[in-house]
Amino acid sequence: MKIYIIRHAEPDYPNHTITPPGHLEAQALATRLCGTKIDRIYHSPLGRAIHTMQYTADAMGIKPVLLPWTAELEGWNFQNPAGKSEVIWNADNSWIREQRPFPSSENWHQLPPYDNPVFRDKYEEIRLNSDRFFQENGYQREGGRYRIVASNRDTIAVFCHLGFGLAWLSHLLELPLPMVWAGFWIAPSSVTTVVMEERSHGWAAPRCYGVGDVGHIYQAGLPLSRAGLVADNID
Repeated sequence: MKIYIIRHAEPDYPNHTITPPGHLEAQALATRLCGTKIDRIYHSPLGRAIHTMQYTADAMGIKPVLLPWTAELEGWNFQNPAGKSEVIWNADNSWIREQRPFPSSENWHQLPPYDNPVFRDKYEEIRLNSDRFFQENGYQREGGRYRIVASNRDTIAVFCHLGFGLAWLSHLLELPLPMVWAGFWIAPSSVTTVVMEERSHGWAAPRCYGVGDVGHIYQAGLPLSRAGLVADNID
């Protein structure tokens, strides 16, 4: 099984949709995806994901399916050093990389600014929903790997969000959540590809074939949206 984890196009947050440039991104994405094999399309319940997804669904004649647990993460806020509330995946990555030892999959939720119990509980919800989704698609998670109950050759597109998408990737690849948030960013309308690599011994594990690909943006001659980047030197 192959999964395209797709962030929505450039967001218009106040109006719960995407911007005019975001519509151009979504159209370019649909053109690109029409040249690939996609069997099913899933989407977050939020408008910016729906409006991005609709171009691809219409172009490919696929009826999309709502996947409520892929909505952007809510309540994942902390007080930054300036005293302002900020989403936790925008925590200063230079501070995170300064810490020794680095956060692990076992202890990340015990370390500030990730030590709000809400964060661990909500991440566990993502894990449980992900495991249930994979079980429905033929893979039973046991420990860190997946038993192949039924081999699956489908390609699935999931239209979702920045914070959620990286959190899901953290679980699938067994990487500490803070390190994924600190080390990766996925641009609006970008495509992250994860493949379940099946082995002859009956087990499978996810492998990432690419993070945040925006080839369709360059192919269409569009500017790359930097929505969600917070570094001081980003144009």
